[in-house]
Amino acid sequence: MKKIYILTGPSGAGASTAKFVFEELGFYILENFPAILTNDLIDKVLATRPGTERVCLIPRIAEARELYQELKKRNDFELVTILLDCSSEELMHRYTLSRHIHPNTALSGISLEKAIEGDLELVNQLKGRCDLYIDTSKTTIKELRTTLYNKIENLDSKKGITTVKFVSFGMKNGIQKDIDMMIDCRILPNPYWVESLKEKTGEDLDVIDYLNSYPETGHFLEMTIAYLEYHFAVMQKAGRGFYVVGVACSGGQHRSTYVANYLKKYFEKKYKTLVFHRDCPELNK
Repeated sequence: MKKIYILTGPSGAGASTAKFVFEELGFYILENFPAILTNDLIDKVLATRPGTERVCLIPRIAEARELYQELKKRNDFELVTILLDCSSEELMHRYTLSRHIHPNTALSGISLEKAIEGDLELVNQLKGRCDLYIDTSKTTIKELRTTLYNKIENLDSKKGITTVKFVSFGMKNGIQKDIDMMIDCRILPNPYWVESLKEKTGEDLDVIDYLNSYPETGHFLEMTIAYLEYHFAVMQKAGRGFYVVGVACSGGQHRSTYVANYLKKYFEKKYKTLVFHRDCPELNK
C-alpha cells in the first residue's frame, strides 16, 4: 500500500536535515505548500507518477494540523506522521548561530522569541496525533539521521530501505569518483582476450558462461557477497541511506558489467538496488 509521511516541527528543529534522509530513501518530496492544496497535489503526484509508492510532505507547523485532518479522511494510502520538537532555548541558540530568519518574524512582524513560542504551542497540539516523535534539542545531525533511518525502517513494512547503487567501469578510463567502495574484478579471467567474445559485454550469455566456467568466478562472487552482506548491514545501522559500490575491471565491458548485474540482482531481495554501467551506456535501461 502507498505511504504518505507528514514531516513537520518548529522552524529550526531539523526538518531540512530530515528532508535529505527522505530524499536518499527515494521519497517524492513536497514542502511548504498551503494545506488547502494538499489533496490536489497528492492526486496529481499519484496520477502523473504511477510508480510512486512513498511521498513525504513537509508543511510548516502552522499548516500541519489542517493537512493532517484532510489526509486522515482518505483511505487510499497509509498515513504516517513524524513530529520533530526542540526546546525554546536550543532553537534560540541555533538561530543565533546560523543568523537565519524565522519565517514568522518576517511574515507576521513578531520577535524571534514570540515566533518560537508560537511554533511550540502548535507542536503541543500535534503530539497526540503523531506516529513518531523526535526531540532534537540535544541531537547532532548524525544522530538525527541515524534515528530517522532506523525509525522509518520500523515504520515501513517494505524490506530494505537503504538504496545501493552498483556502478561498473573500466580502470583505463579512470576511477569513478562518487563511489564509497570499489570492487576490483581484474583478478577474474578476461573475456576480452577471446576473439569471439571481444566485442560482447557482460550481459551476453556466452560471456557469462565463459566467466562461470572458471571456479574462481564463483569463489570471487561468494566472498564478495559475504563481505557486502556485513558491510551493508553496518552502513544501514549507521544511517546511510544511499551507498555506491564501484565495480571495476580493465575496460568496463565484460567482467565488471557482469559482476555489477549479479550483485544488483542478489541484493535486491534486501535493499533497493540500482545498477549503472559507466563505460557501456548502451546497457543502461
